[in-house]
Amino acid sequence: MTLPSDPPPPDDKPQALPLTLDLPMERPDVSPAVVGVPSRGKAEPRTGRAIALRVVATVAAVLVVAAAAGLFMLPRWVKQQVVDAASAHGVTLTVEGAGFDGGGFRLTGLRASAADVPGASVEAPELLVETQSLKMSKLTLRAAVLTLDGPWSRVDALVDRWRAGTHGGVCSDCLPTELVVDGSRVVWTHPMPESGNVEANDVHLGSAFRGNGAEIHVSSSKVTLDVPGGKLGPWRVDVDRTPGSSRVRVALDPAVPEACTVLVVGDDTRTSHVDVVVPRSPPARLGLPPAVLGLSGKDLQIEASIHYSDLGGDHAEASATGGVHGIEAGGIPRPLDVTWEASAAGDPRKGMDVKRARLAAGPLVGGLTGTLKTFDDGFRVELAWSAAGVPCAAFDTPLDSGQPFDIAFQLRRLADATGITKLSGQVSARGTATFDSRDLGSTRLAFVPDVSCQVALFAH
Repeated sequence: MTLPSDPPPPDDKPQALPLTLDLPMERPDVSPAVVGVPSRGKAEPRTGRAIALRVVATVAAVLVVAAAAGLFMLPRWVKQQVVDAASAHGVTLTVEGAGFDGGGFRLTGLRASAADVPGASVEAPELLVETQSLKMSKLTLRAAVLTLDGPWSRVDALVDRWRAGTHGGVCSDCLPTELVVDGSRVVWTHPMPESGNVEANDVHLGSAFRGNGAEIHVSSSKVTLDVPGGKLGPWRVDVDRTPGSSRVRVALDPAVPEACTVLVVGDDTRTSHVDVVVPRSPPARLGLPPAVLGLSGKDLQIEASIHYSDLGGDHAEASATGGVHGIEAGGIPRPLDVTWEASAAGDPRKGMDVKRARLAAGPLVGGLTGTLKTFDDGFRVELAWSAAGVPCAAFDTPLDSGQPFDIAFQLRRLADATGITKLSGQVSARGTATFDSRDLGSTRLAFVPDVSCQVALFAH
């Protein structure tokens, strides 16, 4: 028994001390910093987020720096790839600048030439390079100028030699899958053996490189040829080429491109078909100045229909009809209409003989003889014609026809007025024609009349 004054007996259970109370959890007014362990436990997630943010910021900074370095270095790398690809093909290429504009890599100030093809060079203000997986996929060349010098046969031989050489051929790994040339120009000096030049403006080229070769389309809306005596054209020219076939179409009258055309179809080894369709037209509309053809006449008109087929086995066939109307020749009292029809067959390489050929110049009618011969780079036609004499009266015309014939007209007036004259004598003629597609300046048409018309007074 204990008295109230006695001290309380000791308790076997330990008494809780005030420090053991979970005061930070029980009293929200006490800062967690009072108890160190809980305070460190709550700050740890914040430190992890901060580290993560620092890592993300660092990675972003690295990516920005890498992108900036890429935008600075990649154009230079692409530029070097293009230069190296050209060098691998024997082409010396210089590029002034390179950059990236979001749509592709832009190279500026380009100049290219090949030691194996002297006289050929290309200049262009810019080249757009598009890539896929860091490989050139498309090249777009704008406002380029291609210059060539020398006859076609020489240039063609040089290109063939270059292609057969160490630098030639087609590199499927370094060529893009697509090449485009826009708004460009071709200037070819001395394409003919003697002189002259070819100029093509507004040139567009589109090509796609496939596993079996290239598909190419080239067009120019204005092609002109300077030859001795004048300028031919302008013509529209379209060239389509696929592996194993080619097609060249020339519109002689660009204002009506479907009306007057020359179509040449072939393959890798030969020309298989040629079709020329020219409805009656003034030669000036066809890009054929009369002076270049050696013809004169204020109302000249030309028409032609020509067909050529290479049937293989060293055999080809050709046919032609046409005419030149309104030719004025010295000694003939009025303009003449010259028409012809001809055919030829045989070996085009050795020369096809012209057969069943006839040419009529007004009342003068005679046979045509000659040959048609083809070459790797063109063809040549040589024709000769002669007509027996016809009476001078055949060139006369009635007074009311509205077409006086100079001397003949005056003689008729005199004869009708007095009845004391008689027109005698005859007119004969001969002519030649030469056309060589390899040298248009050598085109010649000659018509030589032999007039022996006489006036007999008081004839009976």
